[in-house]
Amino acid sequence: MRFLNALKNDFRFQIKYGFYFLYAFFTVVYIAALQITPSEYKTLAVSFIILTDPAMLGIFFIGGIWLLEKGEGLHGFWCISPLRPIEYILAKAISLAVLSTISADLIVLIGMGGAVHLVRLSLSVFLGAVVFNLIGLMIASYARSVNHYMLIVCLPTAFLSMPPVLTAFGITHPLLELFPGTALWHMIAGAIDVTRSVNSLAAIVLILWLGLLSYFANKRIGTALQSEGGQGA
Repeated sequence: MRFLNALKNDFRFQIKYGFYFLYAFFTVVYIAALQITPSEYKTLAVSFIILTDPAMLGIFFIGGIWLLEKGEGLHGFWCISPLRPIEYILAKAISLAVLSTISADLIVLIGMGGAVHLVRLSLSVFLGAVVFNLIGLMIASYARSVNHYMLIVCLPTAFLSMPPVLTAFGITHPLLELFPGTALWHMIAGAIDVTRSVNSLAAIVLILWLGLLSYFANKRIGTALQSEGGQGA
């Protein structure tokens, strides 16, 4: 019940600050772009769009949410909140991942058309978005302001983006397959291209990242919230 209430509060917070509008805006822009994309490049284009925007955009938004809450003094009430750190973390990550998944589904169904594995796509984007949201939340906990966050998040995001880009253009290496972005790329491409089989290794890699990041996020965010809660008290 605590987790569900936190999830509902996060949805309300995102509506209040216009995150739904931003996702809708980007979705419309990408659908329009796909309408004029030559058919021979459309599959590659939509794969990149979903990877870099609906799936990874949350890494920027979740940092903004953390810092907005911090600026409003909400973290100062943590010491009297019954919510556990992992519940707080997953509510944030999942609420944005739902938006990412809806956006990705609309982009593919309207902008691309044709046969896709919609359920597989939805699960892939949702799982990947949660992973990247966890990364963004941990980075945000070290930021002093929104501008500072945008500065410190750029390098990790670029680092995480390069392996799937290289893989998409045929530059492969076993180490690249261990990156969450590469695993997500394989899962998205497999969902869009119905001739591809399920990449079980990519799914396992992404699930392992989810477990690992959840563990470290629980420790880092728990410490950060306790510190800010103590200051607020």
